[in-house]
Amino acid sequence: MELTAAQLRRQAAPESLGFHTTAEVTPAAGRLGQSRAESALAFAMTMRFDGYNLYALGAPQIGMLEFVREHLADYAGRQQAPADWCYLNNLSDPSTPHICQLPPGVGRRFRADVAQFLQGVRTTLPAALGSDEFQKQTQELAQRFQQKQLTDATELQKEAEPLGLTMLPTPNGFAFAPVRDGKVMEQEVYAALAESERESITKSIEHMNQRLIERLREYPKYHEGLVKEQRALARETANRVLGELAGRLRSRYQIYPEAIHHLVETQEHLLENLERILVLERGEGGNPQLPAAAAGAAADQFFKQYEVNLIVDNGDLQGAPVVYESNPSLDNLVGKLEHRFEYGTPITDFSMIRAGALHRANGGYLIVDLDRVLQKPFAWEALKRALADRFVRVESVNQFLNLAYSVSMDPQPVPLAIKVVLLGNRDLYHMLRHYDPDFDALFKIVADFDDYVPWDDEHQPAYAAMLARLVRDSKIRQLTADAVASTLEHSSRLVEDRRRLSARVRDVEDILREADQLAANEGTAEIHARHIDRVIMNRAYRVDRIRELVHENITRGVTVVETQGYRVGQINGLSVVQIGKLVFGQPSRITATARIGRGELIDIEREARLGGNIHTKAVMIVSNFIGARYAREQPLSLHASLVFEQSYGGIEGDSASIAEVCALISAIIESPLRQDIAVTGSMDQHGTVQAIGGVNQKIEGFFDVCNVQGLTGSQGVLIPRSNLDNLMLRQDVVDAAAAGRFHVYDMASVDDAFAVLFAGPDGTPAEPAVIHAAVATRLKALHDLRMQGAKDAGEH
Repeated sequence: MELTAAQLRRQAAPESLGFHTTAEVTPAAGRLGQSRAESALAFAMTMRFDGYNLYALGAPQIGMLEFVREHLADYAGRQQAPADWCYLNNLSDPSTPHICQLPPGVGRRFRADVAQFLQGVRTTLPAALGSDEFQKQTQELAQRFQQKQLTDATELQKEAEPLGLTMLPTPNGFAFAPVRDGKVMEQEVYAALAESERESITKSIEHMNQRLIERLREYPKYHEGLVKEQRALARETANRVLGELAGRLRSRYQIYPEAIHHLVETQEHLLENLERILVLERGEGGNPQLPAAAAGAAADQFFKQYEVNLIVDNGDLQGAPVVYESNPSLDNLVGKLEHRFEYGTPITDFSMIRAGALHRANGGYLIVDLDRVLQKPFAWEALKRALADRFVRVESVNQFLNLAYSVSMDPQPVPLAIKVVLLGNRDLYHMLRHYDPDFDALFKIVADFDDYVPWDDEHQPAYAAMLARLVRDSKIRQLTADAVASTLEHSSRLVEDRRRLSARVRDVEDILREADQLAANEGTAEIHARHIDRVIMNRAYRVDRIRELVHENITRGVTVVETQGYRVGQINGLSVVQIGKLVFGQPSRITATARIGRGELIDIEREARLGGNIHTKAVMIVSNFIGARYAREQPLSLHASLVFEQSYGGIEGDSASIAEVCALISAIIESPLRQDIAVTGSMDQHGTVQAIGGVNQKIEGFFDVCNVQGLTGSQGVLIPRSNLDNLMLRQDVVDAAAAGRFHVYDMASVDDAFAVLFAGPDGTPAEPAVIHAAVATRLKALHDLRMQGAKDAGEH
């Protein structure tokens, strides 16, 4: 049956839309027709048990990222902002920094307060230890020691006087000398003394020296006590200063144990390093040759160990975080340890810990593209481990590869409370379910996005509202009603279904943006249907070079495709070629031969190893159809062959099985087939025609070849009746059909194909019963010839 022009393309009437431009349409609040995915997403977000993360399943052009972001943002906005996270130096073991959890906004305040506290320490502490009061107390302690020395010297002098000696200071310490007449005895006078007197003086001096030594032995202990007292005084003064500086912080953060612990530990550590602080800040005992800038840098580096490394600051966040990580590498997911080089050696510390996406999304939601995660080394394993352990550990590739740095760190892991949404296609989903045993345990919810929505009275206004939203979000010109109608038709063509519209929003958005540019070039205020149509034509033209070369080869006769006349055992089949974004239909000449034989049907494509499994299956169905219908009561005495002529690549699919059976029947009964009618369709073993894919491209491909060679008015295409809902042909093909210059026929069984393809020159349909009888007669004759040949061979 020939189809009418109305059956070849569904038209959207602009006047039925109810508006003149999309400016009159309220933009859609959500995405179009994704109730199934929306329900799955809502359930996953409310599920409190572990493992209920989400896999968003569908094509990227649907706009899954935008859909998920919008729904998560709405849900997250009703939640409380999660905690801030800080890393604090573990002063007792710097290789294991502590984690500190604080309410949102408190982290930055704590960091600022600690920085202010340290700045106060750097200024107030040296000032306090250099104050007049402290110096006075220090001098008083020193004077006690000096007084002790003076008292001892006086007492020794008193002991020496009865012995005729006096105590004198020398460059090497104290010494005793004999005295005469209140004066120290000269050397000449001493030498003139009697030997007995000199011996008496020597014994007295030795006695006093011994007494001096006894007193001096006590001085180190006294000096050590003095030093201890001075240090205790300094520590007491410093402790008082630090206590005053830290008192406000302790009162402010007393309900946060990790913060208080850090303050206490910092205060103790500062007291233990008091002398070093004075050296760094005042240069006491330091290197006088060290430049002031270098000394200041050394002080900064010293005090850096007490600072707060705020890795996650949620102070400005309204609700829970929604984070999309476009580059989900290992470092970007779980954080990293940065390094600085000192003398060629990499060094790190707690202040160089950097947060990853899991840290930033903690307490909220993380969105990542699965294919990008799988491309990054170790990222997928790290993500799974974090979800399974409920902790984020800062890890590096070097740790995975057991490459140790000279300074290693193992920061305390951060507790993790998060929902992860993976964006991916169906192939990756099924691959991971098959090969990764952890996948199902961690991603229990699937949000399956539809590729299309119904084209009905309910969804057509919704689609217009979606277009209005795209206009608003992309800041482009408004669409007229005829532009919306043209977009609806193209959207239906994208899914090859006149009852559905494409849900691949990005494809439509790109068309609207390009149409907006065309309207801008024209200087028009609105986007019209002609702009939409021209964009579609331009897109096809930009990638159309190969199609033009293929059709040119057909026109020039390089590739033989006849579009007029009749041929025995030859028919025009239709296939679809896809090269990148280019998809087009291409007619292919299929030929068949038949002669007496033993029931073999040779698939030349298969024998040449060019035929795929599905095509081989289709040929076997054709063979069994012939045998079951025409040779039930006798062996099939036929040797036949089928081939796609001038085919130099692989052949796959079953959409040529109707064409193949017609070519084979033609070869058997030697009855010609129409070359002006191309055919596409698969069949079952009973001759029922089945639907095929790419029906629009196949029809248009044959139309283009006929159009170039010249339309005769008799040319057309024969398609399965079950493909009628897939017809959304180009407007030029529809116009040609309406004018009677091109025809599209449908078929439900192989008999319908026989009626059209074996039709006579006057267009009268062939009688399938006549063809069946001719086939049966011919096969019976072949069988008889074979039997006679076998009999004759036996007689000889």
